[in-house]
Amino acid sequence: MCLALYIGSTRTLPVIPCPDYPRSVFLSTAWPEMAQRFSTSELAEEQQVVRKHFSLPNVIFAGSYEGCSCGFNYGRQYPDNQDDKDHLRAARESVVALVEYVRDNEVMELYACWFGDESLPHVTERAVSIEELSSATFFFRDKELLRVEAELGAK
Repeated sequence: MCLALYIGSTRTLPVIPCPDYPRSVFLSTAWPEMAQRFSTSELAEEQQVVRKHFSLPNVIFAGSYEGCSCGFNYGRQYPDNQDDKDHLRAARESVVALVEYVRDNEVMELYACWFGDESLPHVTERAVSIEELSSATFFFRDKELLRVEAELGAK
C-alpha cells in the first residue's frame, strides 16, 4: 500500500509528468539514482473524491522519486529502519523539490492518505510552515490535512 499526497492551491497547479519507467528499472542497480525526484498529475477519476478535504479549487497529486508519495517520508517517519543511502538521498531531493513547488505555486493545503482511502474522513488537521515541511523529522501522517502558514514577509 502506498501513500498518496494531494496538494491544493487557489492557483492552477502545473503538471510535472512522471516518466513511465519499465518495471525492470525498479529492480536494477540504477534505481533510485535515475528516478525523477518529483512529479505532479491531475487527479484520476477514483481520486476526485479527495477534493472534499480541500477548501481550494485546484487539487493535484504529488509524487516522490518512487512515483507514489512514500518517498517523501522515507528516512523521516522510520529513520531507524530506512537507512539506504541512495534512497535517503533521493528522498531528501524529493522533499526539496516538493517544498520548492509548494513555495513557488502558493500551495496552501496538503492532504495525505493511503491510496484508496481518499473518501474516508480526515482524522487530524494542523498548520505547518515551509520550514517544517523541510525538516528531517517531519513526515506526512495518514488522513491528515495540513494548512501551510504564510511565510513572514510574503505578499
